[in-house]
Amino acid sequence: MKYDGDYGDHDKLVTFDIETTHYDPDEGETVAIGVGQHEVGSSGGEARYEIFARRQRGVDDEQKLVERAFEFIDNLDGDTLVSYNGVGFDMDFLYKRSAHFDPAPGSPELHRAGHHVDLFTDRKAACGPNDKWPSLEECLDSYDLPVPKTVWNGAPIDNTRFGEEFAPAFLDALGTGDDQEVSRFRGVLDHYLMTDLEANLALYYADQGLAFDPVHLGLHGEFQT
Repeated sequence: MKYDGDYGDHDKLVTFDIETTHYDPDEGETVAIGVGQHEVGSSGGEARYEIFARRQRGVDDEQKLVERAFEFIDNLDGDTLVSYNGVGFDMDFLYKRSAHFDPAPGSPELHRAGHHVDLFTDRKAACGPNDKWPSLEECLDSYDLPVPKTVWNGAPIDNTRFGEEFAPAFLDALGTGDDQEVSRFRGVLDHYLMTDLEANLALYYADQGLAFDPVHLGLHGEFQT
């Protein structure tokens, strides 16, 4: 779904995405948070991506994950935060999960200050009552942008498969203490999140008719763990 967006005049974008074991914060937990940064007008290859992932099991480790990611976002000194359903889902999920943390970390300053461009919000509002809400991948395809694919153990990963299959397996791997096994899972996780982060940036620019040369969107990653 294309959208004629006017997101303002910004110099430095920060984007983020989260991955969880379940869409309901009462049922699931945060597994990883990806953060990207790009200066408007620079090449796509100059974008910077960081993936923060769980290191062990337990609420304490989930709290540390969220704290590390939020602190990193704040230190990037961006002009605006860009996400796809980050207001309606990602930040809401993290806010509700933070009720289990002591102390609860505050959300990034850009989000609190209202400098958060959610590329999904207006698209959802434009849909009729019987219309299917567009996925990030469908939005990329509407602009003829390549859609990345992360294949794990023979099948593509999507949000459902991530929560039901990959995330529990990754958390189990953390519990084994086998660094090589964890590293294999991290390869899958990093590819999946990094391509989503670049997709957020590519869609942001496409909505405004601005040039952006993605370097990761065409990647087809195949992984076995």
